[in-house]
Amino acid sequence: MDKGKNCSICGREAVFYSTYLKQELCKKHFERMLMKRIRSNLNSYGIKDRYFKFENKNSCGMSFLRFFFKDRESSNGLRLYSYTLEDFALAVMRFFLFHEESRIKIRGKYGFSPLYNVSENEIAEFFKSKEKEISPITREGKDRAVLDFLKDIEERRPGGMMSLVKAGITLNII
Repeated sequence: MDKGKNCSICGREAVFYSTYLKQELCKKHFERMLMKRIRSNLNSYGIKDRYFKFENKNSCGMSFLRFFFKDRESSNGLRLYSYTLEDFALAVMRFFLFHEESRIKIRGKYGFSPLYNVSENEIAEFFKSKEKEISPITREGKDRAVLDFLKDIEERRPGGMMSLVKAGITLNII
């Protein structure tokens, strides 16, 4: 983030540039954008006023879920999986490239993945704005090569990974 950039909404100092929205966002508006997206994800699948149980699959996503739903964790609640946009984009690409069935779904019989359209970069920047550290995600082998390819596409066409995830949803891959 370059110093001196201002929020596209309020004019305060920006902390994040959303390539997808093509907007500089201050801490307040960046947080609102993420929270609104997650609430919208839950609402679009009819999940309201629930308590949750967290499943640790992606430590970056898990940290974010625990922060966001800190007052809603319960041992008998709906399972929220911590898979992120990168996890789902990888699953869809692995389906197309290697003919591998996806082991992850956005909505399953026992749980839901509300971070399917939230990137690990957004989560890292969220915690950076809160002055907290999180462990970076490391992937090896095929997953790393495929993710590097996807990030290259994302740089050239912001929203490319989300388009891939939407295609995976439409085709019932994820």
